[in-house]
Amino acid sequence: MVVDRIEVYLDRASEPLAVLKEPPYRLNLDTRKIPDGEHVLRVVTHFRGGGEEIREIPFTVNNYPDVMVLGLDEGSEVAGTLELRLAVGEPELPVEPVRFNPLWYVVAWVIVLGGIWAYFALSPAAERVVAEIAPPAQESHAPAQGGAAAGVDPALMEKGKSLFEANCAACHGANGQGMPPVMPALAGNANLKDAQMILNIVKNGRGAMPAVGAAFSDEDLKAVATYIRNSFGNSFGPVE
Repeated sequence: MVVDRIEVYLDRASEPLAVLKEPPYRLNLDTRKIPDGEHVLRVVTHFRGGGEEIREIPFTVNNYPDVMVLGLDEGSEVAGTLELRLAVGEPELPVEPVRFNPLWYVVAWVIVLGGIWAYFALSPAAERVVAEIAPPAQESHAPAQGGAAAGVDPALMEKGKSLFEANCAACHGANGQGMPPVMPALAGNANLKDAQMILNIVKNGRGAMPAVGAAFSDEDLKAVATYIRNSFGNSFGPVE
């Protein structure tokens, strides 16, 4: 069916607001000229050759919301002079929603991560901690090659390897190379001969390394310490 014209009425008015004869059929409805309250928009479509279709759309106009009073709560007890602020909606000045550019999230993360890296890479205090834990490989007095020292339990070594790969390798490296100066190298590290120091660091954390004492049992701590003391070219023997 071909549309002849569309008539738009407000409420029960006998005269239409507009008569639309050509597509696109568009109408600008200025609600500021309509009283606040309930209304009905009636759209009557006339077809060529006779016949019509009527559609009614109820809606509510509320151009001027209630006044908002700031500075005085309902039921509050007051004394002296009050400074009140009154806010009234202005339909001609719509409030734009606050939008946060996602780019700032990226920038913020770059700044935070960059600051963490700079602290451990450039801070003299962090360098001292790393130097105490892991001096450069060329200064190490540990054996450069060879397997575990005599008396090391193979089953404990295997357990230590599994724990190391699951919890430590991400920072210290699968081959114990570390990420100096943030994470010390374990390969050829002479400080690993001090078994008690290694147990304390793994359990309680130190520098950039978090404490894992709550997640590891005493047997787990012993296994990891045994593994790193007898891997990556180290051969410091069992942990008593």
